[in-house]
Amino acid sequence: MKIFPDDKIGFIYEDIIENFMILANHMKGLCVVKKTLSQVKKKEYLEKFKNLICNNTMALVHNPYGNYAIQTVLEVINK
Repeated sequence: MKIFPDDKIGFIYEDIIENFMILANHMKGLCVVKKTLSQVKKKEYLEKFKNLICNNTMALVHNPYGNYAIQTVLEVINK
C-alpha cells in the first residue's frame, strides 16, 4: 500500500471531509472514512472529523453505517 506524506495528502482529507455525510452513510463510503481516519496524523484534520461527528450525530445515529463512523472517529481521537 502506498502512503502519502502528510504534507501531500491534505487534499484527500479535505475531499472526504466535504463529502463526509454521504460517505459515512454508505457501506463502501464508510470503508473509505475508516481507512482515512486510521491514517490521519495531523490534529487539524482530526479536529475537523470530530466536529463533523458532533454536528451530525443525530443524522449518523439513524443510519447503521453512520453509527460505525461515529465509533471510528471516537476511537481515533481518543488514542
